Amino acid sequence: MRVQVPPPAPIPYTHLMLRRLLARLSPANPLIEVGISKSALLHNLHTYQQAYPGLAIAPVLKSNAYGHDMGLVARTLDGENIAFFMVDSLYEARRLRATGIRSRILVMGYVRPEDIASSTLGSVDFAITDIDQLRVLSESVTSAVRIHLKLDTGMHRQGILPKDLQTAIQYISNEPLLRLVGVCSHFADADEDTSPHNEAQLAIWTSAQALVEESFSTIEYKHFSATKGARFAKEAGTNVLRLGIGLYGFDTSPTSTSTLLPVLELRSIIGELRTVPASEFVGYNATYSTTKETVVATIPAGYYEGVDRRLSSRGFVRVSGIVCPIIGRVSMNMVSVDVTDVPDVRAGDKVMLVERSPDSPLSMSSIASAVSTTEYTESIYVLLAHIPQHLKRVLE
Repeated sequence: MRVQVPPPAPIPYTHLMLRRLLARLSPANPLIEVGISKSALLHNLHTYQQAYPGLAIAPVLKSNAYGHDMGLVARTLDGENIAFFMVDSLYEARRLRATGIRSRILVMGYVRPEDIASSTLGSVDFAITDIDQLRVLSESVTSAVRIHLKLDTGMHRQGILPKDLQTAIQYISNEPLLRLVGVCSHFADADEDTSPHNEAQLAIWTSAQALVEESFSTIEYKHFSATKGARFAKEAGTNVLRLGIGLYGFDTSPTSTSTLLPVLELRSIIGELRTVPASEFVGYNATYSTTKETVVATIPAGYYEGVDRRLSSRGFVRVSGIVCPIIGRVSMNMVSVDVTDVPDVRAGDKVMLVERSPDSPLSMSSIASAVSTTEYTESIYVLLAHIPQHLKRVLE
């Protein structure tokens, strides 16, 4: 005889909300934290405002604010004198509005025209990055939309091509619900001071921007330069600087003299300790062998948590003020460290994985250099963006 087991009763909505509230209030401390310096973030913003007084600053918050936490950074800067926040997607704009952010937002990445037309988010502008996107939007829009027209000046990744510019102007002129409030582009090679690409792009920009401005008196924002291209802003006749990596403490442009402060640090603890005899292997694939009796600490953070796998047997952490080498392979969720030289080392001791000091071997700049090769130079952008969103961020 088969016994019929009744399905479980659904959990009341109020109980689900209570569970979520209790989870948020849980006193459990995470094993890994990302520290975000409020003073460094504001210092970097104010440094660029002082260096470029003729430009409004648009902080770039895409990709979880380059790994720093979009909501946390936005809340810190929401009351500052900025042009708008920049994100990549409509999803990111919704996230900011859901956290109570009041500043204007520009969605700079591609958005389906039907999603632009149906969006009900207030004070959100959209970059138009493709002529077909603009055509469909002009045919489907039913309420007023503020747009920035992105021009392809030679990067050939996004933007309206010069040959399509008159058509784009016509689409906008024929649809009164489309309000053109910005015109923009992006440098492909601003890292290089004497790149011929920069001059070629500026020449295309100058003529295209002039044509757009002749057709529309509603333009409020003109932006071409991001952090590395800030030095071209005056020549380009722009009034907004899109501040991305510079906001977070890094500027690798060849002429930069700004003193920036890295904003992020990554820290964990020692989970376990063991003493390993000489001539024993540590970690996957037996790539590391001890040369003497070694005290090995296991740190509960691996390449999933932002410790780059290329730091295997070549990176460092800091324990009790002492720089200690990573030994063996960096695993998915843990890493082994030689702490033999750390006196009185104990499980639970604090471990620094990324430090803010530019001179530290644990700085993002040092890590980028350590994992670079003659064939490939790693970018700080990539390392920061790979710090996963689920890790707890702490504003300090």
